[in-house]
Amino acid sequence: MSLLTEETCAVILDFRLPPEFHAPADGVNETIVSVKVFNSQSPINIKDWHRAAIFDAGWKFDFPHHYGDVGVRYQVNVQILHDQIPLLIEQDYFVTVNNTPHRQTLHLSPIGFLYVEAQEAEIVAPEEAVTISLHEAESPEVELVHVKQDEQSVSGFYLKYDPDSVIPGKRYALTGIENRYHQRLVISPEQVELAPAIPNTSALSFQKLMQWLEKPLRLFTDAGTKIR
Repeated sequence: MSLLTEETCAVILDFRLPPEFHAPADGVNETIVSVKVFNSQSPINIKDWHRAAIFDAGWKFDFPHHYGDVGVRYQVNVQILHDQIPLLIEQDYFVTVNNTPHRQTLHLSPIGFLYVEAQEAEIVAPEEAVTISLHEAESPEVELVHVKQDEQSVSGFYLKYDPDSVIPGKRYALTGIENRYHQRLVISPEQVELAPAIPNTSALSFQKLMQWLEKPLRLFTDAGTKIR
């Protein structure tokens, strides 16, 4: 059985966002991070963190690791809100800590940018080695976007898609095929909701979000890292 260590050690997470993401300049901004122990019958809350700001390119976040004799799996949830409208795709991230110090990078996915990780193919052509497709989970023929990636970049990259083509509440899936031998690759995330289900009372808010996303100079710029 795990015991609390005499000295609390920290786990450091390096949150990353695509360079095109830029925090909105107006309105009410908020960032929320929650961390729970996942491998227990009842999840144990470790840390709840709130800031009235949005971090553009990324930031470092730490939480205590109290257990010294077992590996612990933590569930991390991150929300970025602008005028109470979520700017991130809803995802849970899992961090397994066997000992400290522990440091790990987590790539967050703003709406319009899904971070994709693919299992490395053993034999690939040097260029355009893998085709990645983002499509409806129940209807693979209904495709949002597909891209060809080389061997190096396919291990982790941001897949850009059009938010206006997403159906709220519908689950989407990723498929990866190695082009030379047509081998299927393991892609993460397997399935994801790219936009939450919108009740009738929230339709106006979703319309406001879509209108806001149509202003690329505000959300997607190459400005340097800053906090607003």
